[in-house]
Amino acid sequence: MHSTEIALETGIETATHAFADNAALMLRAQNIGKTFTLHGQGGVQIEALAGVLLDVARGECVVLVGPSGAGKSTFLRCLYGNYLASTGSIVIRDLASKAKTAGLPVEITGAQPHDVLRLRRHTVGYVSQFLHVIPRVPTLTLVAEPLVLRGVNEEEARDKAANLLA
Repeated sequence: MHSTEIALETGIETATHAFADNAALMLRAQNIGKTFTLHGQGGVQIEALAGVLLDVARGECVVLVGPSGAGKSTFLRCLYGNYLASTGSIVIRDLASKAKTAGLPVEITGAQPHDVLRLRRHTVGYVSQFLHVIPRVPTLTLVAEPLVLRGVNEEEARDKAANLLA
């Protein structure tokens, strides 16, 4: 889909139709904005993101490129549900095979916490560029960990992680 077509679409209803019409569509972010309020500085507002659009298909590799401070990490945190987008819509196809919503799109910006956790467990992963929280832990271990937590044996999880990182 071309970005001009995405820009004309709005709301969860359109996103739901897009997911129904395209089985390969895994993620759609439309008109994402994020504003931070600095309460300790008189309520000054900083606009970190505005009008971000992204579609990601199953198996597609996407690279976010931009200078420091452009909002790449903020956007990823919105996609993962760590930050609530101030504006826009983020819809992710639910891959939890045993969930009632399996295969259906979930609007993460309005989802219940248990739905966000299920998406994180089965569909979306995030590894921060800053690993200060977990010093001296190899990247391979970090990428394999969600699989191990889901019951995959450690050797198989490490093999799958190595393939993803290759």
